[in-house]
Amino acid sequence: MTRVMAQETVTQADQAPARRRRRRGVELAGLAVGIVAGVSIALAWLVPGRSHPAPSGPVLVQGATAQPDPAALDAEWTVYSDRSDCADWAGGDGVSALRLNSGQLAWFFSDTSIGPAGPAIGLSQLSGFAHNSLVIQTSTGPGSTFVTMTGGGACTGPGGPGNAAPVVGPPPAVPGGPSDRYWDEDGLVIGGTVVKFYNHYRPGLQPYVAVGSALAAFPVSQLSAAGHGSRYGAVARPRVTTLPSYTPPGGQRGRRTPILWGAALLRQGNTVYVYGTQSPDSSVPGSRLYLARVPASQLTSFDEWQFYAGAGRWANEQDQARPVQPRGENLAVSSGFSVIRAGGRYWLIQAGPLAGTADIDAYPAAAPWGPFGVAAGRLLYRDPAIGLDAAHEYRIMYEARVEPALSTGSTLVISYNTNSEAVTAGCVPMSQFTNTVTLPRFITVPLTAFGPDAEANATARSAPSDYPPIVQQDPSQWFDAWQYPGDCPPVPAVTSVQVSQDPGQVTLSWPDAGLDISYRVYLTGPGQGSLKTVSAPATTITGLPPGTYRAKVVPVNYYLRRGPSAEVTFTIAS
Repeated sequence: MTRVMAQETVTQADQAPARRRRRRGVELAGLAVGIVAGVSIALAWLVPGRSHPAPSGPVLVQGATAQPDPAALDAEWTVYSDRSDCADWAGGDGVSALRLNSGQLAWFFSDTSIGPAGPAIGLSQLSGFAHNSLVIQTSTGPGSTFVTMTGGGACTGPGGPGNAAPVVGPPPAVPGGPSDRYWDEDGLVIGGTVVKFYNHYRPGLQPYVAVGSALAAFPVSQLSAAGHGSRYGAVARPRVTTLPSYTPPGGQRGRRTPILWGAALLRQGNTVYVYGTQSPDSSVPGSRLYLARVPASQLTSFDEWQFYAGAGRWANEQDQARPVQPRGENLAVSSGFSVIRAGGRYWLIQAGPLAGTADIDAYPAAAPWGPFGVAAGRLLYRDPAIGLDAAHEYRIMYEARVEPALSTGSTLVISYNTNSEAVTAGCVPMSQFTNTVTLPRFITVPLTAFGPDAEANATARSAPSDYPPIVQQDPSQWFDAWQYPGDCPPVPAVTSVQVSQDPGQVTLSWPDAGLDISYRVYLTGPGQGSLKTVSAPATTITGLPPGTYRAKVVPVNYYLRRGPSAEVTFTIAS
């Protein structure tokens, strides 16, 4: 199987978003928990992705169910991606939901592919790739409608792809080029305002360099109105406040990061506990856990925050903040998680920070400031479809978080994100083969799982995986991007070139170097030199005058990196 190689002008920065390594190893983000009464959740029905004209109104996902259902939640995002057009969300991570009113949810995402997309075309990103976005889901009689909001630049109607900007942060100076990243973390609705945390990172590829945190304030009325508006071109422009940045001492010089606030929020009465993370060494998975508290009405006023300073003490200055976990309590947290109160204790819920983990775990504490007990941790769920090997499509999971807007008084809904580190021999990412790469997943866990004697790992519910077995069709041609510098396996060699002649033409052929490898064919001879790029391991050349020629075949991958070449000399008789 051979796919068309990117044009000669493609750069690594242009294409990196399609297959970007998950930020800071593998991480998670959390939402506050005040468990909300039951909601209706749309049940999707699957339709062919590109077999019909794009509708003029918002995408309608039909069906409904009265209880949280992982299969229904998974399916509604599958159908939305399958039916996405040039202004629609097609896939994304960092998923979290906030309830705007009884009939609407605001879904926040970090890195987002904008459609069209589908099971046959993957994530085309014809209308751009934004580092954050949001989707408004509005309940209707038949089901739910979905409207995507960006920072502008998406198409204004069917068939008019644009260059979508993020909701928070600047758009790339050049379409597809690098830009500052703002990735969403936790959020709350306070009065008529959605307050959402974002972590700020500098432009550039791995390792991602953290700058600090920001708060974005969205009027609920603005988001609600967008959900009832046009499908195309919905724009969100929140008020953004940059929080003061502070980097604790210690750790490896040059690799320490500032405290990143908002990984999880916990509201207890009128107090909001704001959890933060900090890595003493940005190259090592897992972070230290920090904590601040503030009255809910003052959440956006950083001067009103107090910081946990250890041993039950609180300080008014950020530089007095100390890690929540004392020495010896070696709980490495991801950059996002959730903290809830259940069964008379507080629980930190996360997917593990190590790459390739398939587990979602919960760790108990007697107070919001911990310490959270590692030895008393419970396995809530293990995803059988996750693993960094060919049998699991090189899929990873991260950002497990409780979704209070979807949960009931007896059941927690937990979302998490997936991605695939699979690339072909030619370094083409999985996202060009299928749109299931970054679709969110959901599980449900009964609150009884947090009782004193519960066996939590036997009680979670999930939907069966519907990931297509793409890698398993030809596993020798797929690789784990994390195992190679630059995320690409070495470009395979062309080992030999064969020549066959017929009247008026010459055919050059060579062994196929691998999936998605293309070939540059250089030809020199009497009075000429030429170059052509082909995707198949053969090419026919006509109109050559008599003389001796040298042909050189150079394999190149999707990013135009070269592999070892082979040459052959042949003669055209007069």
